[in-house]
Amino acid sequence: MSTETQTRQKTTTGIRKKPFAVPPVKVACLSCRSSRIRCDGKEPCSGCNHRGKECVYVQSRRGGARVARSKKQEHEKADFVKIAQECFDESVPTMIKPGAGLTQLDLNLDNTDTLFDSIFTAAPIPQTIELDNAIPRRTGSVRRYQTDSDILDAYYIWMHPYFPILPPSKTSQPQDNPQLWFPGSSESVFASLSPAALAISAILALIPHPEEYAPFEEESIKARREAAHSFAKRTLESIESDSEIPNSSISPAQALLDEKVYYSRPAFHPRVPIEAESVIALSILSVYEYAQRGNITKMRDRAGQAMMMAMNLSLHDRGTELDAFAEARSRIWWMSYICACQASIVSSAPPAIPLFDPRFTTTFPQSPDPEAWPFFIKSQQTILLATQFVSAVGRAVDGREDWTEISTRMQELHNTIEPLIAQSHNWTDVKPDIHNPEAIVAYSLKQMSKIKLNSARIKLHRQSAFFDIPVFSEKHCDLKKSEPLPPPATTTSDPLDQIPLTSSPNSCGCSSTSLPTQVPGLTNSVSPPNSTSSASSAEYMHPFPFSNHFSSRLCLNSALAIASAFETMPLPASSSPLAPRTMPSFACCAMQSAYALLMVYHRTWVLAQQNTDAEAQSKAAQLLGRCEEGLRRVLQALDNYAIAFEALGGMRDQIQAAVDCLSLAD
Repeated sequence: MSTETQTRQKTTTGIRKKPFAVPPVKVACLSCRSSRIRCDGKEPCSGCNHRGKECVYVQSRRGGARVARSKKQEHEKADFVKIAQECFDESVPTMIKPGAGLTQLDLNLDNTDTLFDSIFTAAPIPQTIELDNAIPRRTGSVRRYQTDSDILDAYYIWMHPYFPILPPSKTSQPQDNPQLWFPGSSESVFASLSPAALAISAILALIPHPEEYAPFEEESIKARREAAHSFAKRTLESIESDSEIPNSSISPAQALLDEKVYYSRPAFHPRVPIEAESVIALSILSVYEYAQRGNITKMRDRAGQAMMMAMNLSLHDRGTELDAFAEARSRIWWMSYICACQASIVSSAPPAIPLFDPRFTTTFPQSPDPEAWPFFIKSQQTILLATQFVSAVGRAVDGREDWTEISTRMQELHNTIEPLIAQSHNWTDVKPDIHNPEAIVAYSLKQMSKIKLNSARIKLHRQSAFFDIPVFSEKHCDLKKSEPLPPPATTTSDPLDQIPLTSSPNSCGCSSTSLPTQVPGLTNSVSPPNSTSSASSAEYMHPFPFSNHFSSRLCLNSALAIASAFETMPLPASSSPLAPRTMPSFACCAMQSAYALLMVYHRTWVLAQQNTDAEAQSKAAQLLGRCEEGLRRVLQALDNYAIAFEALGGMRDQIQAAVDCLSLAD
């Protein structure tokens, strides 16, 4: 019996079965090969037919029968193929839409403004990852660690570059040592007593183990999801345990006289005060609740708790200490501050704390780049201010707030954002030495600052540029859900204001909601106080200090800048074939970027259909290409995050659905 036949006798559970009654087919469908189950070679095969999956055959190294794939089939490949393509072969870019056939385009902004003004006054086919020679394994595993020291090392590899809430590592290259654990097994597992270690474990559990055979099978996803949530619940229990006073159970009267809590467990980190571990844990759980579970309410609760605990420990007014815990206190405070701001941003709700409270005097953390931390904090404050402006505009559009102050407020915020973005343009995108972890952290903070500032600019100019016309079928962040709108009765002579937003002839029709048939017309008038005019009214009253053309151009530049910054964000220093970035604090920024790119793309596409001039067609093609490349990079970034975080996969799918419905031209 051949080696190949022996290999095929193993099932995904690792148990040998009897030899096949009939020889295996020469080529298996993609779904069966991915799941390591036998394929009968039919069209569709019995396995896909039974499981309700798309049956797609791709070329195999061993030759055999082939069947042509339609564009739709190619687009609907398994997420594993899309994600693995990025990780295994970053030199081969993926397309946004099958059939586009675009090469990678330079997102240099040098002449983007010229292209945009003149118009308005991708990648090779993804290759299938061959899985035929993979070693069959049991699915449904979870990564776990055997000691607090191993958990700490894993934190510095997977989380610290994006969420530096702990002081710098004393090891330049920490080692990742995850154990392959299957839920329900009898193997003993390490149970940390530290809430910080447990919260970190909740994030780490979401990352597929490098030896997991089928990380995107439902069984594996469910195992990671349940393990992570178990860690999250144990984290909260540990926080409660840490704050418990023994006398509260046996002598409540005496408990009132106790001055402080006594800890019977060892500290998780030698340079982190043990009483601050709960603040760390709650801050991490706030990100977990949003990025993994999609629960914004709990995100706000966890972030608010962390802030209250931090202030109770007086972490907000530190700066003169020179002890071993000084750097830890600084980082814990400012990262908990970032989480509280982020909770307000994604929920479009007022912050739980005053944004510029004069009591917040803690010095910024140390860094090899002294500009990184202050700029990062400033960018978070700026995007929160922009989010509050969006809310104010929404209330004014609905007639619940006066328009009088909107114009002045927009101008002032614009004057704040522009110098910061100009400053960020001077930064280099050359990644620092991987052997200097804190230089990597500083680089990441600057890239995140770019993303946040440019997202703030889009938020500020979005209504002026695009009238906040929705393109996504679900509400995300402060972007509206798509609903049918009647066409306006009047328009103006500005071509930017008259571009229809109907889908092209090849539109997929993937949503039951329809896009508005025309952009509302603009006037230069200012809406009267308590105006009830809105984007759906016959004539949109424009109260903003910037023209539609100017705001649209700024939004385009910022959308492309966000896409570039996503691509330059460093990946974890791991040899794992699937290396997701973690702790996303700017998923909403990806939605803002995609929204602006989709709007500009469609406007350009419509004008290109109407203008037969060769030069105009060439310029339009260049701008369309840049929009497609920007969308590709945004989708690629969300693909990477979605390896670990399920809720972010929903954002990615929303953008992809909008791309499909607008039917980007080939």
